[in-house]
Amino acid sequence: MNQKSSTIQLFRLDGKVSLVTGASRGIGRAMAGGLAGAGSALAIVGRKMETLKPVAQQIADDTGSTVLPIQADVGNLAEIDAMVSQTVETLGRLDVLVNNAGVNRRNLALEFTEADWDFVTDINLKGAFFLAKACGNVMQQQKSGKIINTLSLTSAIGLPTSVAYTAAKGGLLQLTKLLAVEWAEHNIQVNGIAPGFIKTDMTAPAREDNRNEWILNRTPAYRWGEPEDLAGLTIFFASKASDFITGQMVFVDGGFMAGSDWRRRS
Repeated sequence: MNQKSSTIQLFRLDGKVSLVTGASRGIGRAMAGGLAGAGSALAIVGRKMETLKPVAQQIADDTGSTVLPIQADVGNLAEIDAMVSQTVETLGRLDVLVNNAGVNRRNLALEFTEADWDFVTDINLKGAFFLAKACGNVMQQQKSGKIINTLSLTSAIGLPTSVAYTAAKGGLLQLTKLLAVEWAEHNIQVNGIAPGFIKTDMTAPAREDNRNEWILNRTPAYRWGEPEDLAGLTIFFASKASDFITGQMVFVDGGFMAGSDWRRRS
């Protein structure tokens, strides 16, 4: 095998099985498509089978990979155990978890309700932990595994009206570090990807009001990210190329966290 082929193989996922939550659209769909394109079989999870099935078929047609759609709610612990069992029973193993399912409800902190707090944190933090735990049990038996948590700019900074989301994503960053430390001895790497402002259904309102100009001016790349911008880093964290990297958060944000609103001053 020549050097070029050997390098490419570092990023291949042939023979691996990946479980991706929140995969019916947006970032999750792009991450799932990237993993399948690198050779991984997939289980994709969402709350509505009618939206999952066409996504599964499209990814399978595009990549030739096996794609299993699973209807489940990450906020329901019983359904978490069932989705992991179904993945292993149907696809034979579980090598990669992309912990991507997420929701948000916006309001000022002083006006935030308990119901909205529980809804957001039950999925974004509690559900993410118990899914990682269920997958970690399988991966420890295999003595290998990759867990990729979808983090956020709010894992590091505060953005108004997202109090529960910010708390959950900050907590998920610390959980990423904790699991990386505890599970390193089992050859399980746990890392986080923190998207910047990406074109998704969740961010559509911000693209249509005065926040759009602020976001573009604050982002050195001067554009919104596309969901596909997350695929490459997802493949890297899922592959052998990242075997000595764990407990890390990497921003995919067009320079938002590194830059300033220099365009506005130029």
